[in-house]
Amino acid sequence: MEENDDSSDTMTFVNPTQEEENEEMISTSGKYFVLKHTFNNVSSFENEKCYSNEKEEHFGVPWKISVERCDGFLTLYLCNELYKKSEKKWEIEVEKEMKIVYPSSRGKKEKRGGNSCFVFKNDDDFDGWGDSEFMEWNELEKDFVVDDCFCVEIAVKVRKMTGVYTENLRSFDETMEELSDVVLIVDDEKFYVSKLYLATHSPYFKTLFLGNFNESKKTEIKLSGIDADDFQNYLEVLYGENAINKFTVEGILMVADMYDTRLVIQKCENYLKKTLKKNLKIKLQLSTQYNLSSLKKQCLEEIKSVADIQSLIPGDIHDLDPSVMAELFQKSLSLHNTNEI
Repeated sequence: MEENDDSSDTMTFVNPTQEEENEEMISTSGKYFVLKHTFNNVSSFENEKCYSNEKEEHFGVPWKISVERCDGFLTLYLCNELYKKSEKKWEIEVEKEMKIVYPSSRGKKEKRGGNSCFVFKNDDDFDGWGDSEFMEWNELEKDFVVDDCFCVEIAVKVRKMTGVYTENLRSFDETMEELSDVVLIVDDEKFYVSKLYLATHSPYFKTLFLGNFNESKKTEIKLSGIDADDFQNYLEVLYGENAINKFTVEGILMVADMYDTRLVIQKCENYLKKTLKKNLKIKLQLSTQYNLSSLKKQCLEEIKSVADIQSLIPGDIHDLDPSVMAELFQKSLSLHNTNEI
């Protein structure tokens, strides 16, 4: 079996002792993602040595899962790899739920930890946040290790990001009141915009503003399921600003998809197609999640080897889009036939 992607003896972690855990499910709206990784060669894990997966970028921020075998317990942490010890101040408030999953299609047995919240900061003295005694090592080996491996899943909800984005490129505050005819409220932040301009580009807003709904007569309307930063960036793109970058593209796509704004979706797709540094696996996931056919075609054309195919397979094969699975199977056959010639 393959070795785990990364290991280290020097990482520092923190337990969420200042936050009470709860058993409620994390909301999947807004900035939500799931990290999954299968750790191999469990029998060779050294005590107090850290093992991690490769960094995975979500909403412009690199994340990874780290585990340790430590004095009879499994230590499990969520790690944030953004600009540690930088002069620029930033904070990322997250909610997370961690679990160990039985790696088999015969049934999804799992060990869950409660939900808890934490704030990552630029001047943190630690590399990860989680639970130093997530479960006893003997329990892990008995109930969750199969073929010398076990699977970890961490569901993450980013509640707020501060200092990560650039300064706003355009104002939608009260200084724009004279040029607006409606106020949209997101997380208590007010955006002064034009009904007709938004309705021109979005069937959702056309129905909201011009349809036979109570909202069409209101001067202030609350929007839910998104955060203010993402909506600010979305509006900037809609109003012609160059607001798409590696930190904003996923959030903008999420809002544009929710409000069916093809102009903004197309601009995000064009950006992703030109961004060679963006992880191919993440780009392919975004292409299927938001039905970006041109980006999906480009991603599949970039597959040149069996190693490329393996890099695109998620921890749980069931998470792979059926159409992508079929394409990868065809690619695999093509590469196999080519090697035989």
